[in-house]
Amino acid sequence: MKLSIDDPRLTAYALGEITDPEELADIEAAIGESEAMQAAVTGIREMGDMLSAGFDSESTPELSEFEKAKLEQEPGVRKDKVFVLRDFLTSWPFVLAAASAAVVTLVLLPQAMLLYQEDPVKGDLANTSGGDVVALIEADTVDEEKREGGRQFLNQDPVASTVGTVASNEPLAEPEEVVVSLAPVPAKTLVDSGYAATQALAGARMRTQAMSKELAASMPPPAAFIAADFDRWNAPGFNTEGYDMIEETGFRSPLVAPLSTFSIDVDTASYANVRRFLNQGQLPPEDAVRIEELINYFSYADAPPTESLEEGGDPFAVHMTQTRAPWNQEHRLLRIALKGYEMPWEERPASNLVFLLDVSGSMNDPNKLPLVKKSLNMLVNRLDQRDRVAVVVYAGASGLVLPSTTANNQDTIAHALNNLSAGGSTNAGAGIELAYKLARENFIEDGNNRVILCTDGDFNVGVTNRGDLAATADAEADKGIRLTILGFGMGNYKDGMLEELSNKGKGTYAYVDSDVEARKVFLSDLTSNLFTIAKDVKVQVEFNPAKIHAYRLIGYENRRLKAEDFNDDKKKAGDIGPGHSIVALYELIPAAAAIVLPSVDDLKYQGKPEIGSRSDEIATVKLRYKQPEADVSKLISQAVRDRDLVEFTASSDDVRFSVAVAAFGMRLSGSKFAGSIGFDEIERIAAGAIGIDPGGFRSEFTDLVRRAGELQPKVEQTGPKSEIPG
Repeated sequence: MKLSIDDPRLTAYALGEITDPEELADIEAAIGESEAMQAAVTGIREMGDMLSAGFDSESTPELSEFEKAKLEQEPGVRKDKVFVLRDFLTSWPFVLAAASAAVVTLVLLPQAMLLYQEDPVKGDLANTSGGDVVALIEADTVDEEKREGGRQFLNQDPVASTVGTVASNEPLAEPEEVVVSLAPVPAKTLVDSGYAATQALAGARMRTQAMSKELAASMPPPAAFIAADFDRWNAPGFNTEGYDMIEETGFRSPLVAPLSTFSIDVDTASYANVRRFLNQGQLPPEDAVRIEELINYFSYADAPPTESLEEGGDPFAVHMTQTRAPWNQEHRLLRIALKGYEMPWEERPASNLVFLLDVSGSMNDPNKLPLVKKSLNMLVNRLDQRDRVAVVVYAGASGLVLPSTTANNQDTIAHALNNLSAGGSTNAGAGIELAYKLARENFIEDGNNRVILCTDGDFNVGVTNRGDLAATADAEADKGIRLTILGFGMGNYKDGMLEELSNKGKGTYAYVDSDVEARKVFLSDLTSNLFTIAKDVKVQVEFNPAKIHAYRLIGYENRRLKAEDFNDDKKKAGDIGPGHSIVALYELIPAAAAIVLPSVDDLKYQGKPEIGSRSDEIATVKLRYKQPEADVSKLISQAVRDRDLVEFTASSDDVRFSVAVAAFGMRLSGSKFAGSIGFDEIERIAAGAIGIDPGGFRSEFTDLVRRAGELQPKVEQTGPKSEIPG
């Protein structure tokens, strides 16, 4: 009988699974001729004995409270799942798999390491995407079949799949410096690939050319190399973060485009993400900077509405201010600020929340799943018996961790959260479907029905198409279930995907980079992030060409709407929560300014206004919104007058600070309209406008401006004082 060391019959023999006398005799004869197979059989049997002894010594675990609750909601499910699990763990397939891993650890890897000790180290060298050098070691004793196994291993392994080959047939010289470590390879991959692949391959993450025999003999035990996957995320230069392109909007003429229409945005993710980059000593990618999210990260002291809804008032107040642009004194800024009414916590509607948690392998970092747990525990501690919480997780597949449970069972919910661990691929589509199903089943009429997704956005199996996922979120929002998204982590963060999902899901989008940010999102800003007082809020500004030569909206690039969308109540827009501050800034060029802009040919059927021939109005600002349960919008309209201009130094702290944040965003995003203002001037303006600063976020901002100034070359910090590129 021909029997190799990776033949499954070898493991079956070691575990006593071979019953045919003739086959048994052939296997024993083959083993008797090979010391390697004899050692493998011994290792398998020792591992089997160890596992059996371990299971026998274990006491029967009791079900936790959340497991009992889950079983009670699943009629027909056996209550003795613990025993089913134990039966599985002690079954021969499981022992077979464990024993195979033992073979890899005790037998195969040492033989692979012999290649380093006995071979002069020759082969092919290639660079990975991370800039590391991977060596394909092919000893003279390896036959072509085993070489092919090694090539297949390269094709299958996720680390080695990016390797390109550079031929090098000459032996490498004995080095002065030696290799520091071997690249770890997942045990499952080695088991699946078999002995041929293991013997044919040995990867080396190196900065030197080769490894000496002396160092190879002193390497740590081979078990150290199968403990974890290759640390791809920390490899130099390896980064798969994704940001949608932002195309900055230039100045428009009111003669050509008199209306500017957009949806409000209350997201804050971009600011926290930009802060993360700067705190790491890096400038953020320009497309990671959404200026409106930087501005709206902060709270402002604009007054809330004075009339209640019962008195016919609106759920938010509108404030407008004109001032000079500090980066170009010839230009004006129009600040439009919305402030939602405050909602006492005890008056909030009941909540039906489903936590949808990414527990895939990419979340296995301290700033990911552990921070998710801390964040959600903060939220749970604010809830009570009126509220309900369910927990759904997804990795390679989705699963129910905690059925919908009243939130006063805080220990049960905390137990469900704190026992989560990360591992596997990311099947977000299946998790989203299950989460929405739970939200529908426990829907609270006139309540806050919401799925809260915590992820890094690295969806890689199942439904991964953005359009399909966004369509699901959009359809569920129509049914009254909103989607709030909390982003975590770095290296593989998918911002573009998460922003689109939150927009379609009619929820907020925040990025949590620290415990401090978690407290801001779940403590100080909880009501505004969790509840809705007005939906589908749109803004439309009509500019008077007799007074305004050109205008541009700063930020909001992916929130622009067509002019006709403003009156279309079927067209969705952003929502406002209690106490929310929303600010939008327009940069205006007065009609008298001597500036040449890109233009179209003179219009044949439109008359040109004479400067000064119209009223004192420079613009009319209109807003539409719906009550949370309404289908018909309400209109608010206010005029902006030329005489209302306030010099920049005389404007309020809120005005000057929001303008400083806008200038900061323009500078970071590489805006061609940033004019002469640099980081030093932005820091000076912000420092002089801190005012009352609960939480210290405005003071922190000035530190970030200073860091950005230190990171960005001085030559890029200033530009032409009054020229607008065309």
